[in-house]
Amino acid sequence: MEFLRAKLAGKQGTQFWRALEELLEQPQALQCLREAVPQAARLDPVLDRRSFLGLLGASLAFGGLAACSGPPPEQIVPWIRRPEGLSPSQPRFYATTLRVGDDVIGVLAATHEGRPTKLDGNPAHPASLGSTDAMTQAAILELWDPDRSQAPLRHDAIASWDEFLGQAAATARQFAQDGRGLRVLSGRIDSPTLAAQRQEFLQRYPGARWHQYEPVDDDAAQQGTAFVFGKPLCTRHRFDQAQVIVSLEADFLATMPGHVRAARDFAVKRSPTGVPPTMNRLYVMEQTLSLTGANADHRWPMRAAQIAAFVEALAAQIGVPSTRPPAADIAGGLDSAQLRRLKALAQDLQDHRGTSLVLAGAAQPPTVHALAILMNEALTNVGRTVEYFESPEPRESSTDSLRTLAESMGSGMVDTLWILDANPVYTAPVDLLFEERLAKVRNTVHVGLFRDETAARCTWHLPRAHSLESWSDLRTYDGSVSLVQPVIAPLYDVRSLHEIVAFLLGSSRADGREIVRSTWRGQGGLDEEAAWQGALREGVIRNSAPAAFEIHTEPRALPTEQRPGAQGSLDLLFQPDPTVWDGRYANNGWLQELPKPVTQLTWTNAAWVGPALAARFQLHDGDIITVRSQGRSLEAPIWIVPGQAADTLVLPLGYGRRAAGHVGERLGFDAYGLRTSASPWQAVCSIAATGRHVELATTQAHHVIQTGEPLRAGTLLQFRQNPAFMQAAEGAPASLYPERAGGEYRWGMSIDLNSCIGCSACTLACQAENNIPVVGAREVQRGRELHWIRVDRYFRGSPEMPTVHHQPVPCMHCGHAPCELVCPVGATVHDSEGLNVQVYNRCIGTRFCSNNCPYKVRRFNFLQYADTSSPTAKAQRNPDVSVRSRGVMEKCTYCIQRIEEAHIVADRQMRRIADGEVVTACQAVCPAKAITFGDTADPATAVSRQKASPRNYRMLEELNTRPQTSYLGSLRNPHPALQDET
Repeated sequence: MEFLRAKLAGKQGTQFWRALEELLEQPQALQCLREAVPQAARLDPVLDRRSFLGLLGASLAFGGLAACSGPPPEQIVPWIRRPEGLSPSQPRFYATTLRVGDDVIGVLAATHEGRPTKLDGNPAHPASLGSTDAMTQAAILELWDPDRSQAPLRHDAIASWDEFLGQAAATARQFAQDGRGLRVLSGRIDSPTLAAQRQEFLQRYPGARWHQYEPVDDDAAQQGTAFVFGKPLCTRHRFDQAQVIVSLEADFLATMPGHVRAARDFAVKRSPTGVPPTMNRLYVMEQTLSLTGANADHRWPMRAAQIAAFVEALAAQIGVPSTRPPAADIAGGLDSAQLRRLKALAQDLQDHRGTSLVLAGAAQPPTVHALAILMNEALTNVGRTVEYFESPEPRESSTDSLRTLAESMGSGMVDTLWILDANPVYTAPVDLLFEERLAKVRNTVHVGLFRDETAARCTWHLPRAHSLESWSDLRTYDGSVSLVQPVIAPLYDVRSLHEIVAFLLGSSRADGREIVRSTWRGQGGLDEEAAWQGALREGVIRNSAPAAFEIHTEPRALPTEQRPGAQGSLDLLFQPDPTVWDGRYANNGWLQELPKPVTQLTWTNAAWVGPALAARFQLHDGDIITVRSQGRSLEAPIWIVPGQAADTLVLPLGYGRRAAGHVGERLGFDAYGLRTSASPWQAVCSIAATGRHVELATTQAHHVIQTGEPLRAGTLLQFRQNPAFMQAAEGAPASLYPERAGGEYRWGMSIDLNSCIGCSACTLACQAENNIPVVGAREVQRGRELHWIRVDRYFRGSPEMPTVHHQPVPCMHCGHAPCELVCPVGATVHDSEGLNVQVYNRCIGTRFCSNNCPYKVRRFNFLQYADTSSPTAKAQRNPDVSVRSRGVMEKCTYCIQRIEEAHIVADRQMRRIADGEVVTACQAVCPAKAITFGDTADPATAVSRQKASPRNYRMLEELNTRPQTSYLGSLRNPHPALQDET
């Protein structure tokens, strides 16, 4: 074994496999490999090099765990031969749960021959209701990432779990007396099982400490509830019950826990229903544009101090007791426009007592969170649109806990530190000097999916099993608990987080399933096997959400806070990146290439500035500036964002990684270099132009429709006065071409722009379903990205206060398709069911069809973008969709593979395809349920009813292309007294 370790030391990913293949040429290597892989020796005692490589490839491509709803087998081997009764064409689905970003989402994992290939939302899970977001869709790529850690490392050399168990046993003996000098650092604990293990750890080692740190935390919200209620509480929002919503920099549609469910509930109230039609109304106050702000009826850009002053004045207007000066004095600091808005907003909230909701975001100080709670109480919203509950898992201030740990390390009080699935060397506030102090700890153990910045500086790095490979449980935003079960056998020599913690607790053998099962014995009604199996099948433990906290508030003086600010300085705001979050998804190519909803940037971050600030410094997109804050500085390219508050700068986190795999390293700049523990969200800064410029990869400069009116929008008042005001007065022009003969079905799609929030989850779902490769930043700059559905972003109005709209654009499947007329080889043709289909084998790459498409929805793969050599890439792909070689045109086909599957099932049962039986990937993922698909030849289908709406229109219908994809126009619901602002 020492021979193998020496040869493979420090090699990861593809380097590991190349080195392994070279080793197989040496005579003594094969016997070592038989010892290292006992499964291989048992299967074939005379295994030769060729057979071993075949088995190894099968392990990657077909390593599956059959029937994960039951106990996993003691010995798992690859499926060399397909099990009897399993059809390769029929996927199996397993309910499980993932933590993505700051959220916990229930999913159904689709597996083909044991290979997970796609994730969809679990309809029974309260946080998803059958939908997901872009990060959840990309989790399947993270599972198959060849850069994942594959074996334990000690001082960067490959080691064994037996060696580590010896180390863990020594640690247990060393700290057996009281645990002084032993520390554990983890992220936020959302798992009841991990919480139970933490409690056992603290009882076993009473002198030890278990710290929690999240770069994107909710410390301010916890402090706000503690101020009001005397203890920190969690919050449940009921957006489906709210008619008037006030967001104080709370991006509840994109980044807050529960945002997938929030998007669904928000969209329910967004539909103009009733007589007369009614909608909810959303007010947003924020420093920079967010997805929630983009969907607001009224959005007011404000600096941090302006938001706090406005909230205090608003609270006084609606009768919140306060020791602050009288309302007139508070409002005295507002200008005339703000006073006008204040009066209208306060009256709107008073008119909707019990059906209104006020909420604050993570970047807002505890005072604002406390005022939001008190306003909800004064408006009788508590128990209706908002509830509070105690978290069963331990919660503590994230930044304070990490500061305590860093100070203990610096003073030499820490002998052994275990870091569980966290990367503080990269994410810790810069003033804590975490990397420097970590070097003073004698024994360090890091657990994670990747060998990241922290792992590279630890004694031990232990590879964690992916969530789709392990057992666990997770508590979602509303307190409900759902189970995490493996859908595939571990691809590498990894262990689950619970199993590794069990080693710390003195166990030499750990079974992840049994650890989780033991947590729920005696609670949750899961003692019986039938109940346990039922919870696994449903994916959620029923009635596991904590009861609402009974409100007991007392008048208290608001805490005083020193707000950042200096004469002539800029407000600096840190925020998680929309795709790579806090940096943990930096190595995920799907998320890197997904256009960020506001900026449409890919493969990098940029400092956001408003138009006025850019004009003052004579800056343009891509110009590099120097940002200075609190004695530190960094350089970053800028991106001009309309609607950003004056004199503000936004730095997205998550880039500038130094150890993130071959995809994510050295992209963008590291905003953590300016983030301090005293001001993790808000600071002050100054900027200076450097005179240098860099071209950033963005999709907003190409595929732009220059003619016609692609997006139609109006107000609820206009809709009430004339429901058909969005439809063209002249209607569709007459055609010189005969109508095509219809088939048994005529497939079509309707997209409700009033529900669409612009999250781009549909883009990622389409990519996962249809095996769409990434092309890289350089190719994106050339306009060569391959996404089959894009989400256009439109600004209307003034650059300082624009109205924002998003519009998903897939292939229109035109009845009179311009692309079909110009193809010299008949590669793009119309079928009898209304689909514009692409025959890849005919395409010769003339690109005439793309030039003739007015919607710019066809993509050409100029190079061999698809990875055809990596075993993990092959295993991830959907087998129902071909992998295209270079030189052919690609586009949306309405997920024709799903249509054909429904055809086969219906034909076998001698019936028609039922309405709703075919669900496209983009339709399934949409959290707002903005996409409807079905047979437009049947007037009773949901899509036909959508197309019969007076808001229905076709993009560029004046071109007479007769598209099968149509839209429902977007409506906003401004306050009558503020109509002139829209």
